[in-house]
Amino acid sequence: MPRTKKFGQQKRRLIRKKTSVCVESEQFDVSANQKKIEKSEGHFDYKDNFSAESQSRFVIIDLNMLNDIFNNIAKCRYCDRSFCFDVAENKSSCRGLASSILATCKFCGSSYGSMTSNSVPAGYEVNLRFVYGMRCIGIGKSAAQTFCALMNLPPPPAKFERLYTPILMRWKLLHHVQWLTALMKLSLKTKTIKT
Repeated sequence: MPRTKKFGQQKRRLIRKKTSVCVESEQFDVSANQKKIEKSEGHFDYKDNFSAESQSRFVIIDLNMLNDIFNNIAKCRYCDRSFCFDVAENKSSCRGLASSILATCKFCGSSYGSMTSNSVPAGYEVNLRFVYGMRCIGIGKSAAQTFCALMNLPPPPAKFERLYTPILMRWKLLHHVQWLTALMKLSLKTKTIKT
């Protein structure tokens, strides 16, 4: 049944006053996410949020951009030339979303490669976090494959279901610890009531 328009009723609009934090952030032309951070914390400190120590998270980056960054800031340690790197992904060593990145000097041929994620007992951390995230929002392997295809990412881990086990074991451990803590608190309360 189609919607019918109700005449004589207007939509309510919320008019908010600008706080001093919002006015300050608009002067610097910052993003909406940065404004949210400012509102929640009351201030925004660039050094705290963009220091090298705090960057232990995953980002999606285009390999061409990574190639440009390497070429603009790095020199080859063997031939001492700049603007000489080719950054490429080794597609044969992809392990789900973790892949091998190789930087090769065009002139002397020296190269350095590394995986894009840390190794954990269950595989690679990025894969474990990806599976956990997909499970948290209630979707499984086929939806994860669709997401990766649309975002032009490598396919999700082939052993998608096997990564449920470490997540489930962690969840059970956490649940058990919380249950014991609650039980101990309850027993302490009953002891204090009796005395």
